[in-house]
Amino acid sequence: MAKPKQLAVERYKNVSTQEKEDLIKAYLPLVKKVVHRLSGRLPRDVDLREMLNSGIIGLVDALEKYDPKHETNFSTYAQFRIRGAILDSFRSQDWLPRSLRFKSHKIELAYQKIEQRLGRPATDEEVAKEVGLDVTELQKLLGEVGSIVMLSFEELGFGHGEERFQADEWLASKGQDPLAKLLSSEKVGLIARALDRLPEKERLVISLYFYEELNLKEIGEILGVTESRASQIRSRALIRLKNYLKKAM
Repeated sequence: MAKPKQLAVERYKNVSTQEKEDLIKAYLPLVKKVVHRLSGRLPRDVDLREMLNSGIIGLVDALEKYDPKHETNFSTYAQFRIRGAILDSFRSQDWLPRSLRFKSHKIELAYQKIEQRLGRPATDEEVAKEVGLDVTELQKLLGEVGSIVMLSFEELGFGHGEERFQADEWLASKGQDPLAKLLSSEKVGLIARALDRLPEKERLVISLYFYEELNLKEIGEILGVTESRASQIRSRALIRLKNYLKKAM
């Protein structure tokens, strides 16, 4: 039996303005939860109030579009919409320096070129040589471009942020629609194959970051490395994943 809150969501389009406002307020903790998670994964100078406002827009969008026939759980569905609205807001403002975007693109191409030629994961030394940097400079840059690489997954049609790694929730959210389940299964399969191609440490970082939802400091403690080093490993893994998925599609 559906809970009262869930029933209110299902009746959202047919209730009064005041009831809609009350329901939005009831789900504000969910918005704040997503903002809190994302804020620790984006540059430190992001505006939390702006993130919250964008998240509320995503929540309203979720309430408007939610269909209980296809989405099994509103909270799961809403988190994807909230996260997506926040990330879309940042992207539309071009909030990252163009110079950093250029460097990120250059590094991605270097990894792609080397790994296609050698048929194995490229080393930091090989990539540094390809882009004309020393290894220390490359590793510093890898730590800086992580947010760009993470957001750019959207361009591949894999949803927003960590949504694409939540395979169980993703499939469950498709309900009983056979075509949606088939398409989602294919995407999840692509991700699984991409993860299998990562070096062991990078695969562990992705698992801890997206599945276990640990932050970079906690991951660094598990690996016995600094937070900045964990950030570099995450960036390298995301670049490899993006290149593989782009090629596969």
